[in-house]
Amino acid sequence: VECGYCENRCPSREFTLTPRQRIQLRRSLKRLEVSGDQQTYHQLLKEYQFSGMDTCAVDGMCAVDCPVSINTGDLIKRLRRENHGRFANQIARQVSIHFGFVERMVKLALRSGHWMNRVLGKQTMQQLTKGIRKQIPAFPLWTNALSGPVRVIAHKPDEPDVVYFPTCITRMMGADKVQAKTLPEIVKELCDKAGLKIYIPGSVNGVCCGQLFSSKGFPTAYTQTVNDTMNKLWQWTREGKLPVLVDVTSCTHSLQTSYPYLNPENKYRYERLKFIDSIDFAADYLLPRLTIVSPKNTIVFHPVCTVYKMNLLPKLQLIGKHCAGKAEIPFMSSCCGMAGDRGFYYPGLTEAATRAESAEVKQLTGEKNCDGFYSSGKTCEMALQESTHLNYQSIFYLLQDVTEAAVH
Repeated sequence: VECGYCENRCPSREFTLTPRQRIQLRRSLKRLEVSGDQQTYHQLLKEYQFSGMDTCAVDGMCAVDCPVSINTGDLIKRLRRENHGRFANQIARQVSIHFGFVERMVKLALRSGHWMNRVLGKQTMQQLTKGIRKQIPAFPLWTNALSGPVRVIAHKPDEPDVVYFPTCITRMMGADKVQAKTLPEIVKELCDKAGLKIYIPGSVNGVCCGQLFSSKGFPTAYTQTVNDTMNKLWQWTREGKLPVLVDVTSCTHSLQTSYPYLNPENKYRYERLKFIDSIDFAADYLLPRLTIVSPKNTIVFHPVCTVYKMNLLPKLQLIGKHCAGKAEIPFMSSCCGMAGDRGFYYPGLTEAATRAESAEVKQLTGEKNCDGFYSSGKTCEMALQESTHLNYQSIFYLLQDVTEAAVH
């Protein structure tokens, strides 16, 4: 199908290729292979790696506008999976098994990087990682929107109402650039205000939804990770008696779509677990129990890709209606291209993907003096912050700002 409905949704459309073009080039590769033109075939295949594979965000937003729901992201995931050799799969599986150690190393690296920026200048890590990248092309680049790790403090009331699962993205780089309070602290304070007892596990290090491995085409590592996580969630929720709050929308979606990769025991558990996204929790659990005392005048939302996939846009708009006089969702808002980590490797992808939205946000800010910028995915917030130079935060920070303090 070459209609092109998908093209306006693709974050790489102004950087490398669109979904339609990726499919067309796959056909060209097949024709060259059949014709026996090996030289042209291998040259195109080599160039396709960057333009077709590496810079695809695999967000699946192309399927949203496609009349026949073609998800080119699934194609790219399959191709990545087919390209991985035995050694790469073994490494990925070891990373998944020892993800707790990996998480600690990432936290240490981020703390060290921020320390070097403070001591030697704020561009130090950017220049250092660019230098390393010249020698090691697979090395990620530092961005000044990158924030540091947060500490998750366990809280275990006797009769909790909900289990809070702080995602690995929140734990590793969830610190806010402006406010000292961390997202887990904000979530707990909001639950205190709302009269909800929240259970925050103390053994959360190394627990991940597995999206990292799924998007990169490592099904064995993803299967390992998501089954380990289901074991933990089953324990934390008292065998499915409590719902699970997930603070990043893409991670919620990853857990909600993990069923095919679960073992028989965890498939049984999955059917008894309830996953609540941050937007659902804010709209359905917190807003009805909170008192809005100081609504903002104008705010701006960035709906992440999975907001559209999970049909959460009406609830995001409901939150905006209660918390501000005007809640703007830019007409040009779309996938930011970050896809978890793509922006650390291909900053041109996120720059191109956010260019139109960034310009619209800057215009809105100039016209209306916006009071805040909010989303529901930390890496997406970083991509928009890098593009707009404005501080994007979790929607939980919005609710914290506009509601009255808890009564003790």
